[in-house]
This record gives sequence, C-alpha cells and structure tokens, in this order.
Amino acid sequence: MSRFEKAVLLCLALFAAWHLCSTLFADAPPRPGGHSAEEKAVVSGAAGNASGLSLAREAGVRAADGAGSNFVISPLSIHAALALVAAGARGVTQTELLGLLGSASLDELHRAPTIKLVGRLNGLTQTSFACGVWVDRRQALRPEFMATGASRYGATAESVDFVLEAEQARRRVNAFVANVTKQLILDVLPPGSVHSSTAVVLANALYFKGAWSQPFDVFTAPFHIPGGSTVGVPSMKTYQSQYIALYPGFRALKLPYKNEVDQQAAFYMLILLPDSYTLSLAYLYDKAASTPEFIKKHTPARKVPVGQFMVPKFKFTFEFEVSSDMKKLGVTRAFNRGNFSGMVSGMDELSITGVYHKATIEVDELGTVAAAATAIVIGTTSVGRSRALMDFVADRPFLFAVVEERTSTVLFLGHVVNPQLG
Repeated sequence: MSRFEKAVLLCLALFAAWHLCSTLFADAPPRPGGHSAEEKAVVSGAAGNASGLSLAREAGVRAADGAGSNFVISPLSIHAALALVAAGARGVTQTELLGLLGSASLDELHRAPTIKLVGRLNGLTQTSFACGVWVDRRQALRPEFMATGASRYGATAESVDFVLEAEQARRRVNAFVANVTKQLILDVLPPGSVHSSTAVVLANALYFKGAWSQPFDVFTAPFHIPGGSTVGVPSMKTYQSQYIALYPGFRALKLPYKNEVDQQAAFYMLILLPDSYTLSLAYLYDKAASTPEFIKKHTPARKVPVGQFMVPKFKFTFEFEVSSDMKKLGVTRAFNRGNFSGMVSGMDELSITGVYHKATIEVDELGTVAAAATAIVIGTTSVGRSRALMDFVADRPFLFAVVEERTSTVLFLGHVVNPQLG
C-alpha cells in the first residue's frame, strides 16, 4: 500500500465525526428551547428524506423520461459530501441540510449505520474513499474545523489561489479525485466551476471493485429499448441457481460479490426488472427513494433454480449538477447567503455555487467496477418461494443498485435503458 493510500485511509472517518465536531465547536451554545421555530419548520418539512436516494430519484426519473439515457449516481458519495457541508453550516442553513439528509440533528446523523459504514470503507478490499477541502489562501478555515478534521478523520486541507489561479486549483481537485478513483473520474469539476469568487471546495471520491461470487458465461442476446427497437448486446448467462424473487409488477435479482471473510461488510448488486408494460422505472425510483426498507425488503433471500437467464453487460458514465434538485427537496438557504460560519472565519455571505456529481460503472461477467465523486463549491454570493424454474431475462430497461447488506446502504443506484450507450 502506497503512502497516499495509507493517508486516504484516514480520510474516511471525516464524514462520521463531522456531526460531533459541529456540536462541540458551535459559535454559540444551544438555545434553551432547542431549534428555533423556523428551524423546526424546516425539519418537519424535510425530515425523512434520504439525501442521496431522494436526489437519485429526481435525476433518475428525469433521465428515464427525458432522453432515455442510462443513469448512475452514488447516494453514499452525495450523502458524505452534504454531511461535510452541514458540519460547517449553522442556523437554518444547517437545519435544511440535515432535513435533506434525513436527520433531525448532527448527533442523529452521526449514529446512522451509513455513517459507520463510511468509516470502514478503506479497510475493505473492494472499496476506497477519500475527501478533501481546498480553501482560498486569502481565507482561513476555522481552527476547530481543521483540528477536528485532522485529528478525527485525517482529512486533507489545502490552501490554493482561487483568485489568480482558479484553473490550476480546479485541476488539483480533479487530480485528487482521479487518483482515488484510479483515473475513472477525471473531471468532476468542469471548466468554469471555480473562479475568483470561490472560497472553499469540498470533494470526495468513492471507488468500488467487486467480483461476482459466481462468474458468468457470455452470449449475445436481444435487448428491447424504448421506442420499440431491439439491439443485440453481450450478456451474462448461467444455469446455476440464483437469488430471484417475484413481486407485483416486477421481479428482483440479487447478485452477491465475493466479500470479506470477517464479514465487516457484504456487498451485492440488486436488479429490479419491471414486468413488460406494467410498471415504470419512475415507479421503482419512487419506492426505492421514499419508502423505508424498500430495497432491503425486496432483496431475494433464497436461491431458486433458473430457467432462462440474461443480464446485459454495460458500461457508462453519468454526470449532473445537483443544485436544482436540492432546491426542489427543500434546501434553499445554502444557495442564498447561507450561514457557513462553522467552516470559514470572517466571511458572512457565503453560498453554495455548484454541486457537481459524476459516477461511472462497468458490469461484466466477472464483476463490477464503479467510481463516483461529489464536489461542492462554496463562494461569495453573486417475495418468491416457488421451487420451479424461474426466469430472469433483463431484456428491457431495468433499475440496479450496489448495496451493502448489513446496513442496506446504497453505494450506487441507476438504470439501464440501452446497454450499448456509453
């Protein structure tokens, strides 16, 4: 393991402890009555949202209903990035972010199983995760913010010149992400995303590589794409029993990866295949993003003998700017003179100017390689029991997720409408 990779291991704790950091080093003691009336209203209106999944639903449905493109997102990467921002936010700005994260307080978020998983990702053979903070050299991160990040998370903080060397700073962030994702994500920050008014950039990177517990054979099979056309695509096949279950309107397939012997985490891919002309991908996104335990409850629990079996190989990348979807889900203050006094000293009018997410995934007969990154720019305001043969022929658009079994944390979520699209 290289010196860089060892350093990256320390970064994972950053997400898990931001919540405690924010509580310990708040600018003022908590109000005797807790949250203000305005903050309580925000929590009431937004609580229950699972940030990454809610945003995945917004962007995924748009991708499926619009140009009919393939789609992938990392709810875990987005969750970690927004939690980092929430740790440096204060007042209603923080409360709105917590509402999007599905928690009423930083302490509650800190106790979530997803946070505990983030702290273990760099100890697993399949995954790596890193985060960093870049601040303009004319500004200063709060000493408590830096100290807590370094001592509890091993977070990297770097001073750059956004005013005179914005393009060089953008490239440094992108190089950090590219290194962690083994060059799969090269440009999470697009040209023009940072400029002279940028004060802080926060970014993380997630890498996943998992081999199937049972490798597959490959053959060419038809796949029906929206509009009535059919294309021949390289597909995986098997005659071995698989985890398959039938539900009203769709069927589910669980494809386990080879996992750690000590079972610190167990990963699998879940594929949800709508019955022809019965359910839409939008319906499945609604359920997966808004219904607690949906993915866990619809993960097949036992193997059944298979008849026909086909899952296409696919490889593609998806990127989008997240701000508009965040605003739809109730986060507005952070984009308009937000309160980030827990992060940067001496700057009263900071706002999020861009939230950039990029993810890539490749699935073949051997397993899955996936990576994702999220960068946030902050600047000055300007069930089946049958033992009969069961088919699973994914020859039409389907939804997929890469899930950690113990915590039900979704690392990647997306859909395939045409395996030939890159």
